[in-house]
Amino acid sequence: MNEMWKELIRRLPQEDAVLVTIVESMGSAPRHTGAVMAVFADGSLLGTVGGGKVEAVCQQRAAEVLQQKADAVEEYNLSDSGKNRLDMACGGAVKVEFCYLAAGEQSAKRMQALAEQQKRNRVLLFGAGHVSRALAALLPALEFDYVVVDDRPEFAKPEAFAGATAVLCQDMEKAVAQLQVNEDDFIVIMTRGHVHDQEVLREALRTPASYIGLMGSRRKIAMTRALLQEQGFDEQAFARVSTPIGLNIGAETPAEIAISVAAQLIETRASLHKHTEKPLHLIHS
Repeated sequence: MNEMWKELIRRLPQEDAVLVTIVESMGSAPRHTGAVMAVFADGSLLGTVGGGKVEAVCQQRAAEVLQQKADAVEEYNLSDSGKNRLDMACGGAVKVEFCYLAAGEQSAKRMQALAEQQKRNRVLLFGAGHVSRALAALLPALEFDYVVVDDRPEFAKPEAFAGATAVLCQDMEKAVAQLQVNEDDFIVIMTRGHVHDQEVLREALRTPASYIGLMGSRRKIAMTRALLQEQGFDEQAFARVSTPIGLNIGAETPAEIAISVAAQLIETRASLHKHTEKPLHLIHS
């Protein structure tokens, strides 16, 4: 559960709110179906449905819903013509649901149940070194759950990974099976040496994980490929592995590498959810 849902559930027993949800998204809309935002009577917001004019109009409509204490549904045309137009250049359209939430434990429980139904990709970090820590710091804000696995007690410390679902200090190879990897999971391999990399990768390739990323030099990657071939894995299996890991942005430092990996995880998630790429002008509109 991300911080937006946690904070909404925390405030609901004492405050009315409106849950704003994009239920349909067409064309070049800033956010896609499922994007949510909570609006409170004091004007404060949690989450986002796209920023700019879309969010401003939704915030204004949510304020009316708070006063009327009644749900609503609106459609907005993200262009400079047509009905309910927002005079935006990007085009597209969104259908938005405004759900009134009366202050009280019942609303909090309702949102708790809804939050638990939200589908989130889980990142399994094998290795708890510098790059792993830098990546872990980014994941909660990007709405990824994550688990860290390392066999070194001095590295596998829960306090070093405050946002983790779990920090496991154990044999990394055996942990792959224990974590019951499914098709929504992303495996990131950043162990301290090629032996551990190979062990984890071998087990990772036996899972249905949607993403398997391996950090390493070209030489280490070649060694790993050769060893896996000896163990019966073909080129089709190795083609599932993103290596060198991350997008090619010229990253060198742990923080830069973490950003490149995070970007690749976002790209993979978007492709799984069939989101189309958006031009930069839409991101900044």
